[in-house]
Formats: sequence, structure tokens, C-alpha cells
Amino acid sequence: MKIPTIRGRFLWRIGLYLTFCLVTFHEPLSAGPRLDSLLIELDRTILQQSQYQAAKVEYIDKLKRQLDNPYLGEENRYFLYHQLTREYESFRCDTALVYALRCLNLAEKSGQSAWILESKLKLAAIFSKASLFDKALDTLRSIRYEQLSSAQQITYYKTFFETYVYLSECYPDGYDLDHWQESRIAYHDSLLTVLAPDTYSYAVHYGTKYIESGAIEKAEEVLLSYYPNLQPGTADHALYTSILAYLYERKGDAETRKEYLAISAISDLKACVKENISLRFLASLLFNSGDVERANRYIQQSMEDANFYRASLRNIQIAKVFPIIVSAYQANRALQQRKLTNLLFVESLLAAILLLSICVVVGQKRKLAKAQKEILLINTRLNELNNALSRANEAQRKTNLSLAEANYIKELFIGNFLEICTYYIDKFQNFKTFVGRKIKVGQTADILKLTEKPENTSKELKDLYTLFDRTFLSIYPDFVEELNKLLRKEEQYPVSDSLSLNHELRVFALIRLGITDANKIAIFLHYALRTVYNYRSKVKSKAIAPDDDFEEKVKHLCQPASETQGGAAG
Repeated sequence: MKIPTIRGRFLWRIGLYLTFCLVTFHEPLSAGPRLDSLLIELDRTILQQSQYQAAKVEYIDKLKRQLDNPYLGEENRYFLYHQLTREYESFRCDTALVYALRCLNLAEKSGQSAWILESKLKLAAIFSKASLFDKALDTLRSIRYEQLSSAQQITYYKTFFETYVYLSECYPDGYDLDHWQESRIAYHDSLLTVLAPDTYSYAVHYGTKYIESGAIEKAEEVLLSYYPNLQPGTADHALYTSILAYLYERKGDAETRKEYLAISAISDLKACVKENISLRFLASLLFNSGDVERANRYIQQSMEDANFYRASLRNIQIAKVFPIIVSAYQANRALQQRKLTNLLFVESLLAAILLLSICVVVGQKRKLAKAQKEILLINTRLNELNNALSRANEAQRKTNLSLAEANYIKELFIGNFLEICTYYIDKFQNFKTFVGRKIKVGQTADILKLTEKPENTSKELKDLYTLFDRTFLSIYPDFVEELNKLLRKEEQYPVSDSLSLNHELRVFALIRLGITDANKIAIFLHYALRTVYNYRSKVKSKAIAPDDDFEEKVKHLCQPASETQGGAAG
């Protein structure tokens, strides 16, 4: 049936509409497959961050409840304060400062020099993160270096180094930037001298040093060699991957930088690290690449983390980027709103066209339904005729097979009959010559004696049975095996390669050929009628399921040896 012209115009308009939608809402896809999957995982992690934060708070509350124990010793209380300080250090700066001061107060009361040094180092680190740089430096300078253990020496240089890093970040155009940079480099170099190889700190700080000195390949080798040792979702993993992002920034590989920033941000969120920078950097990069909506969500999350952490440095850094991304996001939303208004107008127009088209299509559909109904009736009739023809063909095929089987059997038995007739004609001719010769010489007594020998008749019957067995088994070579399937296992007949049958099998061979009359079977086999009945009853009693259909089943055993060949040839 020909499609109405108005329907074709309708489909063309729908295609135009879809094209318009694609052009209107298309956004550049600059991210690779790996970055796309990482950003999807990051989005999912942001949605689940409340679960991670709840687990963190629950663990902290568990530590706090231990402080309520009135029998808690001074040492245990100190270590609980110290542990709480570590838990809050990257989670909530002001609370970390409270517990760091408690650690120092308790250490000074106890007079334990190791505790005092450890508490001062941790307090200085918290001061620097809280942007209290003077207090951080004063606290560090109050420590006598020669009193520090090897592990505390690493912390000492690391805290000095990080304090000057924070100073540089807080005052990039500050009053004494060159001096701070020199101090930062000096303490970093000192830190490198006390780090043990094949450690996390060694990889972090040597990798950073190589990046800053321009030895990018060496930095990549050091950082990537240790990277498999880290556990994702930890604060260490977050820091390490942020340094790898810095490496690929210096290398000029923006795509890989985004990937490591996304990995770092995921670990920050899972470890509840609120003092983070990776998510902010990633938001800026995505904003520059045109993904304004995702950049807005990430910068909003960064602002929430900074507000929760309560450290002015991160708020200042985010405040420089936040208004730019938010304003761009709002402008983008306004643009999308205008596009949506235009789409609504177009949709209204298309809806009117669609309504008109539906009216036309409904009319055509009714005509088509009527034609389809007529076709269905014709097809039903054709199916009925086809089924009848198939049944007739199947009946014809079975008839042909039966005729082919009968013809084959007739041909084989006629051939054997002619062969045995020829044999007995020749034998009779020889006997006639023999008798004539005996009569001529008057030896009639010899003739009479010869005709009275019973073994002659037995031999003739034996030859007849042998010829029958050979002929039958050449037609049905699997007859004995097939008959055995109808019999119980212990009653089955042995199968041999000789083309011969016993008396019982010979009776059922005639039944397979369609000779079921007991008189005919008795005459052919020269058995008494009672013998034939006995053989038939004996074999039936051996059947797995004796019933009146046993002989009917025997009639359908096997296929003639020529039938398969004839079917293949056909």
C-alpha cells in the first residue's frame, strides 16, 4: 500500500525536530572513555559521601567515649588525644587544634619529653593548616632538633616544608615570597636527606623534587614504581594521586592530569579528607573544557568541604574560582531556559501538525485494517490447503516407502526363487539322466533304494532354510538386535555374524515379512501347527511388556537395507 503524502511530510517534520533537539542540546565531548568512567564514579561517590562521613563520625565518637572512662590512665588518655588529633587533622581543623593543645598540655604535665616533642610537631602542623603561620613557626623553632628521634626528624622537616608551602599558597604575591621559597626549598632538601628509600614519604618528596627541578621522566619513574603499594580510598592515596596529577600537568598531558585528579578526589571523599584541593582543580579544568554543569557541582562540593573543615586558606582559594564557575553555570542555565522556551514553541507547532497527521493516518489505518483482514482470511485458507497438501505428501511418501520395501523384497526373493528353481531343474535333469541310465541296465532296485532315503529331503529343507535366512538377513541385517530390544535382557538371543536364524527367529522373520497365518508358516517351514503356536507363545513370553501388540511391533522392526540407500539416492 502506498504511504500517504501527508504522512511522509509528518515523518520529515519529526526528523527535523529531532535534529533541532540534538543541535540545541549538544555539548562537546572532550573526555576520553577512562576519564568518563572516573567522573561517573566521582559523581556516585559525592552522592554517597554522607555514608562515608557517618562511618568516620561513628569511629571518632567511639574514641571519645573511651575518654569518659574515669579509670583511664594518663598514657592511654594521651594516645587517645593524639589519635583524635590525627582523625580530625584532615577532617575538621578547629577540632584538631583543640585536641592537639590537649595533647601538649597533658604531655607537659606528665613531663614526658618524647610526648612533648611529638605534640609540638603535631600542633605546628595543625597551626599551619589553620593559617596560623607565626604560631606554627614559633612552635617549630621552640623544638631542639638534637632531641628528636629519626621519625620525629622527618616530621620536623616535613612540617617546616609544608608551613612554607601553605604560606606561599596563602600569599602568592606576599611581602617576603622569595625568602619563603628559599626556606621551603631548604627544608625540603633537608627532609630528603633523612628519608628512607622505598617508603611512601620518599616517593612523595623525591617525586615532588624531581618535578620541580624539571626531571619529569625521573619523577614519573619514582612515583609510578611505588604507586601499586597504595590502597585506594585513603588519605595517602589521595595525596599521592594529586602529585601524579601535578606531574602530568608539568608534562603537558591534560587528559591524564584530569584522570588522576578525579582519582584523588574520589579517595578524598571516601577517606573524608575535607582539606582537599583535587576537586577544586578538577572543577577549574572541567570549566575550561566546557563542562560547566559538572564544574559547578564540584566547586559547590569543594566549598562545602572547606566550610566544614574551617580553615581560611582553602576558603580563600575556592573563593577565587567559585564566583566565576557559578556565574558561568547560571548563564548556561539561562541559555538552556531560552532554548527550552523555543523548544516548547516548536513542540506546540509540531503537536498541531501531529494531530492533523493522526487524523489522516487513522483513516488510512482503517482501510489498511480492512485489507489486512481480507489478506488474513486468504492466508488462513492457504495455510489450511498447505497443511492438507503436506499431509497428503507425507502419506504419499510413506506409501512410496512401503512400495519400495515391498518391491525390494519381491525382487530379492524372486531372484533367489529363480536361482533355486534353476538349481532344482538342473538337479532334476541330472537325476533324470541317472534314473534313465539305471533303467537301461536294469538296476531298478538302486533307484528304489535312492528314493527311499529320508536324508535327501532333510538336505533339501536345510538348503531352503539356509537360503531363506541369508536372504532375510541381507534385507534386515539388524533384525535380531531390534527384536532383542523388545525382550527382557536375560531372554535376548545371541547376535552372530553368520547369516542364520533359529526356529523361533525364523517364525518371527516370516511375521516381519507379513505372513501371520499359522497354517502358511507351518507349511513353509514344514512344522506342525502346534509347533508354530508354541514358538510364537514362547517368544511373546520373553517380551518386556507382553501384550497383544507384540507381533504388530515385530512387523515394523528395522528398515530394509536398501531403503536407506534408496532414500539417499532419491
